[in-house]
Amino acid sequence: MQDRKIPIVALTAIVLVAAGMLIPTAVGADEAEASAKTAAAAPGNGIVAYYFHGNKRCSTCRKLEAYSEEAITGGFASELEAGELEWRVVNTDEKANAHFVTDFELVTKSVVLVEYRDGGVVRFKNLKLVWQLVGDQDGFLRYVRDETRDFLAEG
Repeated sequence: MQDRKIPIVALTAIVLVAAGMLIPTAVGADEAEASAKTAAAAPGNGIVAYYFHGNKRCSTCRKLEAYSEEAITGGFASELEAGELEWRVVNTDEKANAHFVTDFELVTKSVVLVEYRDGGVVRFKNLKLVWQLVGDQDGFLRYVRDETRDFLAEG
């Protein structure tokens, strides 16, 4: 009787480990697919607020994304609706998106404002203070909104 319990326990452990490995892969695949769709269509004309990240995402990186999205979607609803501004989240570790690293001189997770005209980049601004402000949500939101407002006004 004792001999039969060991294989059942071993089999159960293998199944649980395999299931644990598949679940994160499926979630990662969904994120990757969404990121690829978001980045794929190059804008013709207008301004895009990007949050660039990689495959490894710590809680601070996710906070940067959440605060950035809140700043843009909460502060520029009419501009987003009118198509003057777009919000995009892009995984630069995906092969199709790797060019953004050199295009916008990225060294880490970043918020970048980009103006496109006729499908080409006219200008861009990397909001480098986001890392310093991630511990101050109000300051972070104010900084991203002020920089975005100024960028929109210059365009």
